[in-house]
Amino acid sequence: MRPTFPAFLIALAASTGFAQNDTIAAPPMEFGNYDPTLSAKEAVLANWELAASGIRAGEVLGRKIVTLADDGASYAYLVRQASFAQETMLARYHAAAWIYAGEPELARVDGATLRAIVASTSAECSTEGCEAESASIRSAFAAGAEQLGAAAVDARSEILERQGGVDAALMSEQFVMMADYLESGDWSRDLVLTDFGMDVDVVANRVVGTIALWRNVEPYVGLVNQDIDNAINASSEQLLRALRRETRGVDVLDPDGQVLAELKVRADELAAEFRRASALFAS
Repeated sequence: MRPTFPAFLIALAASTGFAQNDTIAAPPMEFGNYDPTLSAKEAVLANWELAASGIRAGEVLGRKIVTLADDGASYAYLVRQASFAQETMLARYHAAAWIYAGEPELARVDGATLRAIVASTSAECSTEGCEAESASIRSAFAAGAEQLGAAAVDARSEILERQGGVDAALMSEQFVMMADYLESGDWSRDLVLTDFGMDVDVVANRVVGTIALWRNVEPYVGLVNQDIDNAINASSEQLLRALRRETRGVDVLDPDGQVLAELKVRADELAAEFRRASALFAS
């Protein structure tokens, strides 16, 4: 049976915000993508877990490629598996890039390592048996796995640090980090895979990875202020539409070009809405 919406939650929804030491009650269960067993704190920590586990998945795949190489897999099989692994490794890592907005000292994957991973799966075999190419794949994926492992450990440490935090403070911090990341324009920088035509992939993973965080914490914003909830949804959709429209048929993104300029406008608009959401939970 669907639980009723308690009177105290109705009163809470009519308020303008929370004190930093408040525990935020769970929203009603109409939200299709929302897990009603999560508290507000757990919803925020779930976003950090998404980042940490995503980076960790990349590490695991990288180590599997190293094992295949060590076991003497044929080059044809090795490069095919490495290409599949590469997609997940890069996508998950870039989707978690928002964590560096508030914690810039966290471990990262070096740009040279990212280039080496892609280059190793793009090289044409030029020697009998392709031993050199196989060795290149092994070396690149070993370095990638090591650095992804360090990044995953650091991301998980941030989860532990927040275990003792209170709901409202963590919610406010989450929205500030999302806003800072979008507003900074860091999602459009350090495009080290330009030579491989992957600028759009990197930017899309970073932007979509940040917007995806919204789904876990959205119900709590709607509980307090439906107008801000609606505004974030509208701004998110505008940014995603611009991403699809502006990057269609584009391989290389000019740092000073019209495409990134248009995306920056939309990203700034969404960042402003995230700051409004943060203020709902700030003391």
